[in-house]
Amino acid sequence: MKKSLLAFAILSAFAATASAQSSVTIYGSIDAGLRRQTNVDAAGNSKISMGSNGTYNSNRLGFKGIEDLGSGMNAHFVLESGFNTATGSYDSPTVAFNRSAFVGVTGDFGNLDLGRQYSLAFKTIGTYEPFNYKFPAITSPVAGVALFFPATFSGGGATRFNNDAQYTAVFGGLRASLEYALGEVAGDNTRNTVKAVALTYTTSPFNVGGTYMSTDIGGFKDKYWTLGGAYSANGLRISAGYVKETLETVAHVDFEQKSYWGGVSYVVTPQIELTGAYYVTDSKAFTNPAAIINGKRKNLVIAGTYALSKRTNFYVEADNKKLTNAFVGTTQLLGPINNGTQNGFSFGITHLF
Repeated sequence: MKKSLLAFAILSAFAATASAQSSVTIYGSIDAGLRRQTNVDAAGNSKISMGSNGTYNSNRLGFKGIEDLGSGMNAHFVLESGFNTATGSYDSPTVAFNRSAFVGVTGDFGNLDLGRQYSLAFKTIGTYEPFNYKFPAITSPVAGVALFFPATFSGGGATRFNNDAQYTAVFGGLRASLEYALGEVAGDNTRNTVKAVALTYTTSPFNVGGTYMSTDIGGFKDKYWTLGGAYSANGLRISAGYVKETLETVAHVDFEQKSYWGGVSYVVTPQIELTGAYYVTDSKAFTNPAAIINGKRKNLVIAGTYALSKRTNFYVEADNKKLTNAFVGTTQLLGPINNGTQNGFSFGITHLF
């Protein structure tokens, strides 16, 4: 009997150790809200709608796991899918994990991740984006989304890349990263590829960062770089950033997009936070001054959140867009704008789990 109890105790200890060495977490967010926006058609009508994949937070359901490999090493993975609150459907009916699907290892050598993942440009901008990527459909025309990247290449602009490899090393407050996304084109190992390098440095209360990215997409030569920083102290956060992207087409028509922004957020009380930001995007075609791409977009966004708990927030937001030339009459992320000015107002609730 004593031997049986001893054996059971030993097996239990091994089981406890094994379970402590690996874990899988189910997580996500669900966001639902209402939005009213003006000038959504040629007649200048307004529209009231419910945010499809989240207004404040992008809706997601994810699985992440980590396994302790010993000697300071671990293996990890992330599988994450987006969904629509209003209809219950997936963001992408043909891609199971459209938001992330990667596996990697971490050790004294650094971190290596392989698969579909957020680009280095997106990650870098996130360190100085005023809303920390909240209200993504309202602010994201500047936040990490390269205008000229075909959506079919990355599945959503320059926010994420398929077939992507990223290596990161950390030296105190300095974080250095390299990125290479495979094009997988037979006979041409450079076609449809992405190369990027990123540096960020954090020393309280400041952080600065920058990324350079280049790609060849079907003969289109694209170069993209961003630089910015933020100051955070005593509930106050001030941030600013800049993005410049140039594109040379097969026909040698040169395009350029420049975006810059600044914002301030302040934690008024443990429950209340206020944020305001101003974004400007300027696009032009150098070889054709009358080209359809020429235009400017200015976007003012003011928002507040009230924490009902650690995981549930109520939010309210107001924004004003001013557009010139080619941007007027085009379809933005939130629908068509057929006037030089569009006003929006949103409110809703978001929950993390």
